[in-house]
Amino acid sequence: MEEFKEYLEETGEIGKVVAISNFIARVSGLPNLKLNEMVISEGGERGIVFGLEKEEAEILTFGKNLKVGERIVRTNRIFQIPVSENLLGRVVNPLLKPIDELGPITGEKEYLEIYREAPGMIQRKRVKRPLDTGVMIVDLLIPIGYGQRELVIGDAKTGKTTFILQTIVNQVREGIICIYVAIGKETSAVKFVEDYLKEEGVFENTLIVVAFGKDPPTLNYLAPFSGMTVAEYFRDKGKNVLIVLDDLTTHAKFYREISLLAKRLPGRSCYPGDIFHIQAALLERAGNIEGKYGEVSITALPVGETLENDISGYIQTNLIAMTDGHIFFDSEEFRKGKRPAINAFLSVSRVGNQTKNQIEKELAQLIRKNLIEYQRAQAVAQFGVELSPRTRKILEIGRKIEILFEQDPKTLIPYPLRVFLFGLLFFGFFDGKPENLTRLEKEEIIKKYKKRELKELDEIKKLRNFEEVKNFVEKMIPKVREILHLPF
Repeated sequence: MEEFKEYLEETGEIGKVVAISNFIARVSGLPNLKLNEMVISEGGERGIVFGLEKEEAEILTFGKNLKVGERIVRTNRIFQIPVSENLLGRVVNPLLKPIDELGPITGEKEYLEIYREAPGMIQRKRVKRPLDTGVMIVDLLIPIGYGQRELVIGDAKTGKTTFILQTIVNQVREGIICIYVAIGKETSAVKFVEDYLKEEGVFENTLIVVAFGKDPPTLNYLAPFSGMTVAEYFRDKGKNVLIVLDDLTTHAKFYREISLLAKRLPGRSCYPGDIFHIQAALLERAGNIEGKYGEVSITALPVGETLENDISGYIQTNLIAMTDGHIFFDSEEFRKGKRPAINAFLSVSRVGNQTKNQIEKELAQLIRKNLIEYQRAQAVAQFGVELSPRTRKILEIGRKIEILFEQDPKTLIPYPLRVFLFGLLFFGFFDGKPENLTRLEKEEIIKKYKKRELKELDEIKKLRNFEEVKNFVEKMIPKVREILHLPF
């Protein structure tokens, strides 16, 4: 009530609710309202101005407490949320109210507008710092840089969330703040994410913003904007941020529902005409910029869901168009048992390659060349014809590349280890070995590295070209044979 009186004294305008339907209120008596302005009811309920007409305005509300006839005051401010450093390690709703039963968010709060302009061209800097996900196939073939917007797309239950959690864990361990925005999720799905991050010891540097499927569509619409606003708050304090928006196809459906309830004219697939603008403006707020504390970034991983591998849907193609690349989780690869089920040929990173050093560029080129030959050789082999020695060799190397890319969700592969493993492959260590033995030796090398029994691999960070990698790998092969108890 005190807040209501303060804004009434400041603006001198008061209106009243004339109708409410499906979390959209119609308000009269506020002639100077602005689009996206915050309004407050006498009972303390907040709303966003969604539409303006000659005599009335449409207000998005977030609860069921607003009543017809209740007085409304304008604030002359775009809708704001209270942001604080103490949000880290918490689970909150899109209004940043805690829902984790750990009490209120304490500390000094700063009220920020949720619809902020994206950084201009002058502020933006080239994406040139590599962001390691810890997932080999991504870090080598579909690299991501700090400040990039990389879409994660694929059917439900194909491993998208697993990949996202691996990336969050790897980045928090490198000192990056992570924000996970869940849109329209079940309680069990959010609980799984929270428990996983706690188990890995990274939850204290992560914020989870949740709008459940049972929540009002208005809260689900607000969720990614709240998450991005918090990301901007930490970025402006000189910290690099990773934000995951899971998922924007569901977000588009909630926005479609709101627009249809507000009787807006439907467009393609009944989505409103401004859906592209709404989501593109949101993602444009991510990026690598020159700030007060130097070069800082918001890296965005929006998630999109497909049906039966179809990426030609309206929202899916929108998301592909407004991002800097996409990682495609293929349900066909998933059914074959490939983990992670990423289709490297249907995935792309438009700016990630410029973040990589010469060694990884050459290595990625070599891997892609061998995979292309492997696909062609498979097409020949399926006819059952007698294969030439060269074709058999291509099939062997291709299959072993797939084995090296196999990765347990709890295993994260750093730069020196992934370069070394593929160095072993291309310089003959795995030649002629059965697939199961190759898999076992790979897993054993990873374990030995984690135990610091192969700490010499850290020297790979100092190498400058692929020739130096070759010399290093050949020098290390006797040591590898020794720790694997192999005959020389």
